[in-house]
Amino acid sequence: MKIPDFNVIFTNMKEPFEFFINNVLKEEVELLFGEGSVIVVNFIKYSTNNKSFTIDCKLLTTDPQTCVETYPVGLDLLVTESWKYMGISENINLTSTIDLK
Repeated sequence: MKIPDFNVIFTNMKEPFEFFINNVLKEEVELLFGEGSVIVVNFIKYSTNNKSFTIDCKLLTTDPQTCVETYPVGLDLLVTESWKYMGISENINLTSTIDLK
């Protein structure tokens, strides 16, 4: 029996995860980071060393002044909440960057 490659499985989950953050949590994203801001999920990979998932995101903000107080904690909260909603119980490590949209 072949063991499934978690990185392949969760590559397919990148799009639904990004859709959930940017559409279902759109009001929260815009409140925290400015109207029209979006979060781009670059990848979701499983780390066998840490036994957790690494999620790499990029915040594209329209209002950098708002982000001074809300980034990176606000992004971490949104990603963690979205991860729980997706029904996955494994821990995550978040790596993120910020850029202007």
